[in-house]
Amino acid sequence: MRIAVLSNIFEELSNRKEVENDLALVGKSVMDALKHYGHDVVFFDANERVFEKLRRSNIDFVFNVCERWNGNSFFEPHVAAMLELLGIPYTGSGPLTLSLCMNKVRVKEILMHHGIPTPNYQLFYSRNKKLDPDLKFPLIVKPVCMDNSIGITNDSVVKNEEELRSKVGYIIRTYSQPALVEEFIDGREFTIGLLGNNKPLILPIIEINFQKYPEGANKILSYESKWHKDSSLYDDCEDVCPADIPKYIEARVKKVALEVYELLDLKDYGRIDIRLSSDGIPYVLEMNPNPGISSEIFSDNSAEISDYNDYLPKAAAAIGVSYKELIYRIFSHALERYGMFEQLQTIKTETPFAEVVEKIA
Repeated sequence: MRIAVLSNIFEELSNRKEVENDLALVGKSVMDALKHYGHDVVFFDANERVFEKLRRSNIDFVFNVCERWNGNSFFEPHVAAMLELLGIPYTGSGPLTLSLCMNKVRVKEILMHHGIPTPNYQLFYSRNKKLDPDLKFPLIVKPVCMDNSIGITNDSVVKNEEELRSKVGYIIRTYSQPALVEEFIDGREFTIGLLGNNKPLILPIIEINFQKYPEGANKILSYESKWHKDSSLYDDCEDVCPADIPKYIEARVKKVALEVYELLDLKDYGRIDIRLSSDGIPYVLEMNPNPGISSEIFSDNSAEISDYNDYLPKAAAAIGVSYKELIYRIFSHALERYGMFEQLQTIKTETPFAEVVEKIA
């Protein structure tokens, strides 16, 4: 099968080079995994010329790991829409889900309508807007439409109105979008990956452990702790998989994650970020369709979870699923959705595809 990996090249001029490097890395990771199973794989950068290139190509399928179009993350849903216009089948969620999940407030409105816990919030278009008296400090301030923890720093948690208005003004000024202000849930943080459609597999829960944070630091996954390797918070932030939690909490968290995955109509794979309150309520922070799946490991099937950049490969590794197997499973779920599974052809490899299906089913 001839497969196009639609991804992003490294943006040298970006002021967020850590994120851009991860986006560029994922394309190579996915290409290596698909080639392992004998497919003809080509790379396409998501830019203004890609529509015509794809239209003229003889591509059978697209593995869509694009998070930018011409360097702009707001156009990620348009890329999926482009593939639908071209009639080319692709992995991952469609344009409606991608557009919806890009806006954190729209997601929260849907969750609240369906009775799924998410922190109380207020949207600020101006730093001078009157604060809702029902909101209780501490609060956390973040951009409405940014991913990869962009705009979230360790001082994003505010404890009074003066700090709040200063941070709201910074977000609006810096990112040219409203500021989302949420009640801060001071509890354990989890991220839950899911694979598949109809009855998706829920991968082991990963806990984002902040116990090593220095005194006075807010226990959040900020841009520094996620991307800045020279930051002390980067080393102090640990991923624990599977999370060490009671079975009833595990069941509760997974139930909420599955409800959100199905409600927002994610396809093939996704990830949900959750905070657990002191009274054991799992509050949904964010929904991630087509989440990061990059890896610095391309050939070692025995890689530890610490070898992977992104959470979904880490969770898969915790149950003994290699990176190549994970990528191929995502691909197979997409093929099944399009009724193309019978067309799948593989070559004899170290791990035959039949074993991948049995291992992850």
